[in-house]
Amino acid sequence: MKKIDLRRINPKDYDRKKLSSEEILSWFENENAYWAYDGEPSPEKPHAELSSGLCTNGFFDCLKILRYPNIAEILAKQLFHHIMRFERMIPMYGELWVVSSSYSAITFGYEAARAMKAVFMMAEKDEKNPKKMVWRRMTVPESARVIQVEELITTSYTFQEVYRAVEEGNQIKPVYFIPTVAALVHRPEKLPADYNGRQVAALIEKEVHVYKPGDCPYCKVGSPRYRPKTHWSELIGR
Repeated sequence: MKKIDLRRINPKDYDRKKLSSEEILSWFENENAYWAYDGEPSPEKPHAELSSGLCTNGFFDCLKILRYPNIAEILAKQLFHHIMRFERMIPMYGELWVVSSSYSAITFGYEAARAMKAVFMMAEKDEKNPKKMVWRRMTVPESARVIQVEELITTSYTFQEVYRAVEEGNQIKPVYFIPTVAALVHRPEKLPADYNGRQVAALIEKEVHVYKPGDCPYCKVGSPRYRPKTHWSELIGR
């Protein structure tokens, strides 16, 4: 595949064009931002090790795509039109807020808010416990509706934690969340995914499996493990 310069893509050329998941995935592949294990487990082919120490057969590096402001703008507009087909509760009146997690989702959430003509704010990581989110700088008004936007969803932990933080931390209660969570990439272990009544609308959906090293079928056959962010060339074999 011939590499293209994503920086030269004009967002206006996509205002009336619907991108397929395959077209968006090709941008990830163009930037070496997507990898999937090919074929059966083999000692000749490496697999990925996540920062948690778990093993996986697929990896998305969304920041390699979202570092280009023009691409982030295009994908945010695409996501807005995509979620409109899922969710009819997006208000055409009053105030709409977009909330994202910290830190990777901030720029994409901001662009999504701009596409939706919404207010943007992110939940923040707690200083004492980075796995916990807090909501303390802004107050969602009583009449507002909130839509959650993430760049990547693997499990429901992060987006559920953002939901909890906003509900508990907002000075005005209750907070009215739109049930659908919007995402650039949704990579659960099994599709369709059930998140206790909350659904995900994503531009890319791929089943990606995660294993403990003792249960990993790739480790069992002697496949080397590499951290994608520091050993990408070894992982993809070039």
